[in-house]
Amino acid sequence: MLNELYRLSSNLQKCGIQGGDLHQNIKTPGKAAGFIVGIDQNGMPKTVEHISADDMHKLWTLRKGQHNSFPYIKLKKPILDVKFNDPIYKKLKSKKTKPEEKTAILVQATQNYYLSNKQDLSLSEWTQSQIAEVEGKDQKLAALVDLVKRLPKNEASSKSFLKNLTVLLMNNFNKLTVDLITTLMVGDRKEKERKIVCDVSLFFDVSDWEKYLCRVAHPEMGLLVSKYLPNAAVDSKKDGKSAFGGSELHMESYPDPNLPLIGRIYLFSMNQDAPCHNRYGKIGSAIFPASPDEVRSMHGAIKWCVADERKGKTWQGVPNVNRKQDLLIAYLEEKPQNAIELASIFAASDVNEGEIVEAAFENKAKTVCAALRGEAGLTDNSQVNVIVISKVDEGRAQVMLSTAYTIKNIIQSVEEWRTAANNRPSFSLLLPGKKGEKALQVEPTCPSPTDVMKCFQNQWIKSGLDKRDIPGVYLRHVYDLYLGDTMIARHAANNFLRFFLQQLGELFIGYGGADHTNTIKEYSPDARKTVLHGISVIAIVLYKLGIKKEDYMKNAAFIVGRMLALADKLHEQYCRHVRKNEVPPQLIGNALMHTALDNPTKGLARLSERLPIYQAWATKVQGDDVELAKWVLGQMGQVSADLENADIPKQTDDAVKAQILLGYLAYIKNEG
Repeated sequence: MLNELYRLSSNLQKCGIQGGDLHQNIKTPGKAAGFIVGIDQNGMPKTVEHISADDMHKLWTLRKGQHNSFPYIKLKKPILDVKFNDPIYKKLKSKKTKPEEKTAILVQATQNYYLSNKQDLSLSEWTQSQIAEVEGKDQKLAALVDLVKRLPKNEASSKSFLKNLTVLLMNNFNKLTVDLITTLMVGDRKEKERKIVCDVSLFFDVSDWEKYLCRVAHPEMGLLVSKYLPNAAVDSKKDGKSAFGGSELHMESYPDPNLPLIGRIYLFSMNQDAPCHNRYGKIGSAIFPASPDEVRSMHGAIKWCVADERKGKTWQGVPNVNRKQDLLIAYLEEKPQNAIELASIFAASDVNEGEIVEAAFENKAKTVCAALRGEAGLTDNSQVNVIVISKVDEGRAQVMLSTAYTIKNIIQSVEEWRTAANNRPSFSLLLPGKKGEKALQVEPTCPSPTDVMKCFQNQWIKSGLDKRDIPGVYLRHVYDLYLGDTMIARHAANNFLRFFLQQLGELFIGYGGADHTNTIKEYSPDARKTVLHGISVIAIVLYKLGIKKEDYMKNAAFIVGRMLALADKLHEQYCRHVRKNEVPPQLIGNALMHTALDNPTKGLARLSERLPIYQAWATKVQGDDVELAKWVLGQMGQVSADLENADIPKQTDDAVKAQILLGYLAYIKNEG
């Protein structure tokens, strides 16, 4: 990861962007709602102020690695000592329990339970030494220095502190705080792990902060502490040069920024307490030496890229094969500070309220391409660097993808992708809306890379009515299809054809049959969205293989699929009229789909054995209520004529099978 970040920081510096301002011991609190606890001159909590997750994330904390955080903390255990099997948890977690009832239960709990033991809120020696380093350096630091003097000094004073905090909390119940206070007081019982956790954020401040020049619970205080903290000592002569050419060496642990989606990671992680890591004679930061300035620059560069206001521009979330989120960073090498929402074309873009979700990516991609064409100073060969970082385990991350694309490549690929997504027959389905909203008739649209990845995260079984989670496709394989040159894209297309038939084949056959029997209500919204995205993916794949709809919709494979769909409709109409609406769960065309996919000639031969009874009925029956049956019979005549001169294969490859499925699902104009 360090090589990618060094390149990023170098590009930012060339453009005059300095991101390495914060000291490595100044961190960002987690993005979770909590409380600012104001402490008075007697060392007791006097005020409790609810703070939102976004505002908490804007604050700061002093921390060494994963330990000794201050003034942002989380209690190691709930304030009250409640046993795991206590019935209070069932009462508090019940959906029937109203907020005011929870309040009453907790107030009573403060009378019935003892305070938890071994809760020590006193500062560590390391934290005290850090505050001592900045004391007296600036008048604006006075509130922080006084706060340190007011904190509990030992376990006994911590217990008195928490007792007074309990009283304050009991007087601050409202809709925003009731659940937070519940967790703080009795914890959150985790049934699977058989433990109680207290995951509530607290931020300490002085209660009389108005009289100070800068309050502790303000981002400016973090900048001040960062400014006056001394840098770590280094020994440039002893350890030689940095791997990047610097003359001094960073001897401390590498920074551990808190990144969106993947959380806290170390830029470089090698546990010096693990003996096996000593096998090559070096450990910790000595394995990959870098200068303090280089480390600060790399740390600042990634923090600059993932700032909230740059979401969609230089960073975006992307799914991985394990259904978790990875962090994607994308930036123009020559102009990283541009306002183009570049990252959004490499993943799923955020959708504005009221925007039609199905068209979101196509609209965003079109806008980004236009912006790239209009950005001054760029050429066809200007590069966009793309990095994807994945969380491997707690504190450790790995670069899953590091590549670059030219502006010309991106614009041409995006435009071809949009064109390829329309390489399909007419199709739409009814997609349920949110509760209280009407269902919408939706057509397949241009999928984002994220949509493609989600499309292959399941193995659909039981005619698409059920699914099993499986490892999905890697993002780099999607990019091969999306942004690769002709040869790479063709290779990726063949792989995606195989994945499609293996994982989505049952869903397509099952949904097509349900559509022909008017029983699509059995299919979940997720299944229907997968059908929509799957059709777009197949359209793109066939396009990349040089198979265009103007040609394949006239080919034997597509027509065979169309014949089986018409056989379903004729069978369904026969059952409606002759069998008095007793429609079987599987119609004749659907029953022969697997046979036709393997051997279209054999499939049609078997269909010819079963179809005459329904054709004879449709030919003889008369009346206004059988117009659809008559229309189907006429369409079958046209399709039969097309098949007479067609070279119907006895064996099929994956591309032929995909065309049969598209023919089976396709809607033809004037179809009932």
